Amino acid sequence: MSWLTRLAGLAAACVWLSSCTNLGTAAPQAPPVSVSRGCAHFQRHQYEVCYAYVVNDTFLARVPYYALGRDPTLGPSALTRLKSRFYGPAARSIILQARGWPRHVDVPAPHIRIIGRVVVSANLATATLHTVETWLVRAESGTGGKPGRVLFAEKDAHLTITLHRTPTMLCLAGHCLHKWVVVRIR
Repeated sequence: MSWLTRLAGLAAACVWLSSCTNLGTAAPQAPPVSVSRGCAHFQRHQYEVCYAYVVNDTFLARVPYYALGRDPTLGPSALTRLKSRFYGPAARSIILQARGWPRHVDVPAPHIRIIGRVVVSANLATATLHTVETWLVRAESGTGGKPGRVLFAEKDAHLTITLHRTPTMLCLAGHCLHKWVVVRIR
């Protein structure tokens, strides 16, 4: 799991440094994360929306759920984390998608490009961003290193992600922190 933590940290650094255009990997032709200039704005919380989707929602909730969601020991924690970052139809679709998967799967880091403007509502309650995503989830490799069967694959899928801003339980002097959660993926 340390690769996931390192990847999440690099993605976080990329979003926080708005001048960063992409995050390199061992395969420079296919960076796992690239962000548009739409993520570079602080005033309307666009940077928070991008960071929340890429790091908190995808790399720290969805990927671990795909990898561990059927494990008897780690699965309940992965499901709890997923449900804390994906609400309603978004959570249901991911849970249904992975329901029939085997216990052990290979989940390489997805490739996510945030494109265009990141739109945040006037009352800062909702946000919409557009992504181009590539995912590949396979059953664990068999004997002899033969790749497992493909369970989920998307190549350059254009998605519209809707997020809601929700308060957390962390409050101090009447001010509560909030988080951006995914409510719809289309």
